Amino acid sequence: MAARETSPKEASSSPAIAIECVFEGCHVPVRMSSGVDTCPVDDWNIAEVISKRKNGYKWEFYVHYLSFNKRLDEWVSEDSLDLEKVRLPRKESKAGLSRQTSRAASPDVQQLDSKKSILSSNRKRKANGAGIEDPLCSPSGATPPTQQPRTSSGGMSHHPHQDDAITRMKNIEQIELGRFRIKPWYFSPYPQELTTEPVVYICEFCLKYLKSLKCLQRHKTKCTIHHPPGNEIYRKDNISFFEIDGRKNKPYAQNLCLLAKLFLDHKTLYYDTDPFLFYIMTEYDSYGFHIIGYFSKEKESSEDYNVACILTLPPYQRMGYGKVLIEFRPPSDKMSKNVAGVKAMKNVTSCPR
Repeated sequence: MAARETSPKEASSSPAIAIECVFEGCHVPVRMSSGVDTCPVDDWNIAEVISKRKNGYKWEFYVHYLSFNKRLDEWVSEDSLDLEKVRLPRKESKAGLSRQTSRAASPDVQQLDSKKSILSSNRKRKANGAGIEDPLCSPSGATPPTQQPRTSSGGMSHHPHQDDAITRMKNIEQIELGRFRIKPWYFSPYPQELTTEPVVYICEFCLKYLKSLKCLQRHKTKCTIHHPPGNEIYRKDNISFFEIDGRKNKPYAQNLCLLAKLFLDHKTLYYDTDPFLFYIMTEYDSYGFHIIGYFSKEKESSEDYNVACILTLPPYQRMGYGKVLIEFRPPSDKMSKNVAGVKAMKNVTSCPR
């Protein structure tokens, strides 16, 4: 009797590993459930495992598709993984680690010397009565031991080494802002109790976040404002701009940064909004002024930057509003006549209500 020939696929296939052996950092083909223009649904793509959890008797994995933006990261079941092609994370050799430590030895000494000189100079300033403490506050309320230089990010600063598993995972399922239900793209440090809710409700005028629709309805009876809490500095037709001082209107500015972080990647949000001005673009109707987007700038920029953060909310994207935000010039800027902004307004497509 002749032996049965094996197909090339069977001959080249490697044995599947146990699902329990798939852990954080592994690269594995995953059947993509959220389709995009360049990749149809149910296509297999290489993904990195960020986290795992047990749901009943099956495992679920939070994965990042290596060829796509982080906004497409998602939880998938164990049935969506190809366990025959799992690639375990590589371990660094001891020689490589010794080289890294030996290279990093001299900069650390220099950093210690510079820190000592900075601390001594700060003590001298405080002794002369000129020392002013303005620490950046982290979301957990802890104060960093050494103050990092403030970046032009509208209350946010970028720390690439803090991109850990927690901040890489989307923690809010959905938000309801006015008449829109929006699925967030990225992580935002909202309070922990909100991360377990299916929908986070946000007041579209004061941007206060609430955990239920009943709480939002109760809040609306007390919330008396129908526009951002600042000065209206520009109006054309039903489009207005409001200027918000991050020091005078700190609760609103902090809530705005939390909302913006849901749609801005590579940012670590801090609550130090004092040095920034926020310019809120709104659309007016009979109910009030609804936020479209915003940009922020430093009150005093050492590098003469005129924009820190800029964002158009997803329901208003691809309508021309982003161009208006870019070309708008606040009254405090030189040549503040908004001729470019007026021209850009002609190409705006209003959002249907």
